[in-house]
Amino acid sequence: MDSISSQSAAKEVSPTFRRVAVLLTCFNRRDLTMECLTRLFSQTGLGGLKIEVTLVDDGSSDGTGNAVEAKFPGVSVLRGDGSLYWCGGMRRAWSHAAQSAPDGYLLLNDDTFLRPEALGELIRICGSPRNRVIGVASIVDPTTDRMSYGGVLANQQLAQPNGHPAECATFNANCVLVPKAVFEEIGMLHSGYRHAMGDTDYGFMARRCGIRILSSGTYLGECPLNLGRGMWRNRSLSRLERLRALQNPKELPWKEWVEFNRRNAGWIWPYRCVSPILRILLGR
Repeated sequence: MDSISSQSAAKEVSPTFRRVAVLLTCFNRRDLTMECLTRLFSQTGLGGLKIEVTLVDDGSSDGTGNAVEAKFPGVSVLRGDGSLYWCGGMRRAWSHAAQSAPDGYLLLNDDTFLRPEALGELIRICGSPRNRVIGVASIVDPTTDRMSYGGVLANQQLAQPNGHPAECATFNANCVLVPKAVFEEIGMLHSGYRHAMGDTDYGFMARRCGIRILSSGTYLGECPLNLGRGMWRNRSLSRLERLRALQNPKELPWKEWVEFNRRNAGWIWPYRCVSPILRILLGR
């Protein structure tokens, strides 16, 4: 296990957080994964906080898992066969980490580079492992200087950082701290999702239970906006190509999309289910 401390930090995190489990899953992004972990282990202001990292390598062919084990021997690397995708990998990492009952769980994307104060700020937002508060890092796209991921408001817009934590309706889980109390109440990501929608669903589930979601008032990390998503919206493709793209695990596959809307869209959930298909058929 790796422990991070800073003797020079003027402000330390709450002493009630003693151990935080960091959860990641990866697939063929060795350089990004290695840099992500380097930034994680460069966090400051954490006092004696212990960080326990679990990484699921979902069948990478570029040697990611071996490279992580060589450079970061304290990281627990679990192997998948390529079928887990993000949600499956995160559930496996979460199940493994939960065996040691840490004070909190940091969900972290391996393409997200944290700023030195990120984890400490999220712990200050959550306050205590017993608080029913999820802390969400606001993430900036370094190529555009615009917000790329983070807390999501009720109007489905990103919660732009304004210097103070903001109440949100749900979140993108590029970097999210889930305290022990929240995990004990609502568990981990829902088993109905392979890749997309699982983090947004978790946020909605938390809010239905009265759990607060607070996004950071400053940017705590960097990650370019993923422009590879949403191919089904590309009107230069044929309708058949768009329908096929819609079923990609990283898009809105039918069974998972129905489950997401049934759980989160209220009485209009049947319309929400068919709306992408109608949009494609109408050429919109």
